[in-house]
Amino acid sequence: MRNALSELGWNATFADALARIDRKDVLSDVGRVQRLDRGWSTVLVARAKNSTSTEEVLVELRARNIGADVAVGDWVVLSADGERVEHVVPRVSQLIRRASSDGPKAVPQVIAANIDVVFLVHAVNARLNQRRLERELVLAFDSGATPVIVLTKSDATSGETARDTTDAISAIALGVPVHVVSSVTGDGLQALLTYAAGGETLAVLGASGVGKSTLVNALTGTDSQQTGAIRRGDQRGRHTTTAVDLVPLPERGWLVDTPGLRAIGLWSSGRGIERAFADIFNLADHCRFRDCKHEREPGCAVQQAIAEGRLDARRLEAMRRLVAEEAALEREQARAKRR
Repeated sequence: MRNALSELGWNATFADALARIDRKDVLSDVGRVQRLDRGWSTVLVARAKNSTSTEEVLVELRARNIGADVAVGDWVVLSADGERVEHVVPRVSQLIRRASSDGPKAVPQVIAANIDVVFLVHAVNARLNQRRLERELVLAFDSGATPVIVLTKSDATSGETARDTTDAISAIALGVPVHVVSSVTGDGLQALLTYAAGGETLAVLGASGVGKSTLVNALTGTDSQQTGAIRRGDQRGRHTTTAVDLVPLPERGWLVDTPGLRAIGLWSSGRGIERAFADIFNLADHCRFRDCKHEREPGCAVQQAIAEGRLDARRLEAMRRLVAEEAALEREQARAKRR
């Protein structure tokens, strides 16, 4: 018998989490959120293919998010009438950033939930935005998923340029896999699909214009995402994806496509900064003083590495800014809790 929920990503971890939910009401289906729209969730649930079949298929239901904090990728339990989300099953991972806002209030935005791998997408034929990549790595590491860097548009540049960009990124994102692909020719795409070979859920994160929507279309084998033209002057594209969607991959697994994000605001960091800047933290282990600020202290291994050209001083400054941003956010969150 085909188990449609298992193909959707349901497993023993979620089943155990569901069993721990204190439920006193009569409930209906368990399903996964495919899309959000103004207080409504489109939820995929399992149904028998027909009245005489034991085979299950996935069908879409629409349910209200009344008092429920729901994100695309969440597993939810619907009410008995199927009209509202009653419970959200605890997440195993979540890609979360500070929501863009002109106000001072710190508000989180969960981009996607229960993801296994995050593709950080950059165009190989454009100048690398190192500071953005560092922020994306912090978000990805803190999400609980595995980051993978994808360089698109290999058909639009030389092999030498692609190798140079890959080397530059590998020196920043230590130990993170880097794939160079072309959504036009299909080169490298099969390697990306192997990350979902066990039924995993992938998320795609990137700025507008890096070929993210074209990549999603190529991976899913559909034209589900609109693509925009590239401006001649700066090789940047117009924003085309406007909503977060959970879409199936051709063989196994699922993919969460996200809108192009202009701002990557941190929300909270467990060990994300430490893992994204592992080179600096490894050097710091060799400083003479444990509380070394890496400024003018004697015996500072970090400053020595900068002096010898083994570490870029701008990378240390970028890490300091992120640490300061995180500390300020934590203070802001603490003030919000006291109100």
